[in-house]
Amino acid sequence: MFEWLKAFRKKVSKLALPDRQERAGRNQGKVNLKPYTPEPKVYLGQLAYLLLSNFEILTNELKYAPTTAYKAELSEAAAKTFEKYRTVSKKLSGLGFDVTDSMDPFVERIDTFHSRTSGIDWYESVIKIYLVSGLLDDFYRRLAVGLPSELREDVEKALNDKTFEKFAKRVLIEGMAGNESLESRLALWGRRLMGDVLLEVRAAFDNRKLAGSDKDSKLSLEQERKVNLESYAKIEPLVTEMIAAHSLRMDAVGLTA
Repeated sequence: MFEWLKAFRKKVSKLALPDRQERAGRNQGKVNLKPYTPEPKVYLGQLAYLLLSNFEILTNELKYAPTTAYKAELSEAAAKTFEKYRTVSKKLSGLGFDVTDSMDPFVERIDTFHSRTSGIDWYESVIKIYLVSGLLDDFYRRLAVGLPSELREDVEKALNDKTFEKFAKRVLIEGMAGNESLESRLALWGRRLMGDVLLEVRAAFDNRKLAGSDKDSKLSLEQERKVNLESYAKIEPLVTEMIAAHSLRMDAVGLTA
């Protein structure tokens, strides 16, 4: 996996941010993820814990908000994030699954992801959730294509909420105004986050399903390596799209990816 990520980082360094007219004309639906959508319990379980952990981070950051106005607005944005979680958790319950049991297999992985991407101050935490939740919400919205239609529509509707994104854009732009040191630090932090997001996206897939391999067959080390390489190749176009989306989010707050 790490060899794959290193190779992609080389590609990223060669990518240029397109002009605004070119962006508007791009087809955002190149990669068909329908064959790779996990079963509902797996899909909803990991999405639910991601949303719950985002809510936990946002509520923890309330006490560090630089102004009372920011604290009040962040509390509203955190509440909207919890509503996303509640929608997904209700869908799990409605399908007959225990919510905690569905999330538990993903707790260690997602907690590790957050520990690797923990900001050192309020602004780093805000831009982290702005970039990370934006990319992962986009990803899970795309990945929902293989879910039953009613379930897919409800998940997509929940993930479409932009309350935190709008708040984050404004406070980041305001915070960086006239503060070159903060701007430089957040630019570096934003670039560093992309690699960890790609690893989290990669972990959401089943290697064997991506590679078209029998999930119950016993593989040698060489066969396992081949499955991994084939599965990585399947999602390279998706990763390219996500890198472009990350660049647009950075650009929206005046930073270069």
